[in-house]
Formats: sequence, structure tokens, C-alpha cells
Amino acid sequence: MSIYLDHNSSAPLHPEVLEEMLPFLKSTHGNASSLHQRGRFLRSAIETARSRVAELVNCSPENIIFTSGGTEANNFALKGFLEMGQQSSLMSSQIEHASVLHPLQQVKQAGCATQLLPCTNDGKIDVEESLALIQQHSPDLLSLQLANNETGVIQPVEQLARFAHKSGVKIVHTDATQAVGKVKVDMQQLDVDMMTLSGHKFQGPQSVGALIVKSAGVKSPLLSGGFQESANRAGTESVANLAGLGKAAQLAAIKLQERHSYLLELRRYFEQQLAEITGVEIFGANSERLPNTSFFAIPYYHGETLLMQLDKAGFELASGSACHSEVTLPSHVLSAMGIDEDLALNAVRVSFGMDNTRQQVDQLIATLNDLINQLPAVMRQVAI
Repeated sequence: MSIYLDHNSSAPLHPEVLEEMLPFLKSTHGNASSLHQRGRFLRSAIETARSRVAELVNCSPENIIFTSGGTEANNFALKGFLEMGQQSSLMSSQIEHASVLHPLQQVKQAGCATQLLPCTNDGKIDVEESLALIQQHSPDLLSLQLANNETGVIQPVEQLARFAHKSGVKIVHTDATQAVGKVKVDMQQLDVDMMTLSGHKFQGPQSVGALIVKSAGVKSPLLSGGFQESANRAGTESVANLAGLGKAAQLAAIKLQERHSYLLELRRYFEQQLAEITGVEIFGANSERLPNTSFFAIPYYHGETLLMQLDKAGFELASGSACHSEVTLPSHVLSAMGIDEDLALNAVRVSFGMDNTRQQVDQLIATLNDLINQLPAVMRQVAI
């Protein structure tokens, strides 16, 4: 059986989450918008999920708009709350997920002014330059990720959000998809107006997430044709998925410190041994990171080749964002960090989960060393 080390792409469904979903999966008929008994029962399950998600990130349940996942929520945040046109301006960063960068290009084509903030060599949004740009341009909407999906580097969202509001920025959005369930995420403390989360990143079901909105009104819903989610997002709700999302949120809130401590210890144990490999570079190692994420490269071992060899040996890793797994290009995150293209093409990501163990880490390190030792000596000399 393979050892799964790609939890940032999608975490396994928690058994208690599946148990919560099963009654709704076994009885799939009924509509939560109906007024009869079954409809009221389904509506109650949705509102329970809404309350559980709200408790996890410290917001009001009425602020939550359920979506099909993080991608829809990010698109909604960038397209649904501003008048598209010359008078609207948006600002984000160079290291965002594609579900922010691509919509940003679309709103730019629609006539909005857009700008990307730079990042440092350590994978963190450059605070000094960002403060100056925010003050200079004062965009209508600022969208910044809370933690990078590739490097795991935690971003200075709170500092930039507070400054942005003082500088006249109307709306601050954070894509907290990778952070929720791994580190404490408090919407009030972060001082953001909108937040994205996705269930399958913290052991909930796939294809369900949320955009949390404090007060700004929706100008252009992505989906129209019904009054679900207070007329903000039309479509019959998937009650099973929402119940699963709520349960995953409840478990994440209860087990957050336990998960954080375990995953951080496991990552440190892995990187202590990883650092003994000649020439290895761990990206963002000098920055605060998610406890489970290690993004690294061996300079003389191409990333895709290494992934395939590890896969044959029974280890499932990633090259960065799963959304780019079919594209042989250097990571845009590493490019923004100033990493040499040849080294960036060698990047491999390990993202641990609660089902991983020290023994599995030992097996992975041993396999890495075996694969390296099988390379011709002349290739291994490159890093010396």
C-alpha cells in the first residue's frame, strides 16, 4: 500500500466525517428549500454545519456563503463584490493560488486595474514594499493568501489587512484554504472582510467550501436562479457534503493543537534527515510555515523524475500545486522567490497528515538515499 504524503492537495476523509454524511447519502431525496418536514430537517442540518464552520474561524454563521470549494469561493470574492470597470482596482500577490491569479486576469480584461505584490526570497509577501504600494494605490479590494499551498509559508495577512483598512481599502480578502485546520484562523483577529476555505483540505469532503463575508454586499453573484444562501449563491444544496464540512470543522476546532504539535514534530524530524542529503534546499525554511509542509529540491534530481521513482517505490508526493500537476513549468511561487529555474524544476513537496508516522519518514528518507545512490557519480558531483 502506498504512503500518502500529499495532504495539501487533498486530505483523506475523516471517518467521523463519513459517518456524519452517511444518513444523507443513503437518503438522497428531498430539498432543503422545501417547507415540508423533510425539507426542514435538511435545512436544520445545513444550519448546523454553518454554525460549526463559523465557530472554527470565529465569524457569524450568517456571514457564511457555502460554495463548491475554494476555487469557486476565490472567484466569487474577486468577481462578485466590485463593479467591473475602469473605476475598480484589485491588488493581490505574485504567489497566490491559480484560483486567485486567473480570475484576477479576467477582471483585468474586464477593465479593472490590477497589481501584484512581490515576495521575498523566503517566500513571504514583502511587507515593506507592500505597505508602500497599498498606501500609494489604495485598491478597492486586496486579496492575500494566509498560507502558501506550495511552500507552506504563513503570510503577514493581519499586518497588511490592518494597514490596508487604514489606507482606505474597502475590502480585504484572504484565501485561507491551506491554513484552516492546520493553524489557528481567526477572522476577527486577521481583520479581513472575506475569507475562503475548502473542506477537503482539513479532512472534509471534496467539492464543498465557503466564502465568508462580513458586510460587503454581493453585486454580481456567480450563480443566479434561486434564493439559496440568502440569494447569494443559487443551486440546490448538497446536504451530505455540507454536513461533512460542518463535522470536519468541528473536529478541526477540537483537535487543532493536537494536530499542529504532531505535524510540526513530524516535519522537523523529516527535515533533520533531509538536510543531510548533499545540496538539498528547503524552500521557505527561514519563514514560519504550516506545520505539515516541506517543499524542497535536490539540485541534481529532476522533480518529475523523482516523483515517478518515488511513486513506483510506494510514496505519493507532489511537485507543488495539484492544479498544475500536468504542466512542466517551474513553480510561479519559486520564480517569484527568485529561485533559479533549473532548481525550481526539481521541486518536490511533502505535506503530512495525521495518518503519517516517523516510521514512514524513515522509509521515505531511506528510499530517497537509495535513489540518489543509483545515479551516476558524475551527476551527484554537481552539488559538491
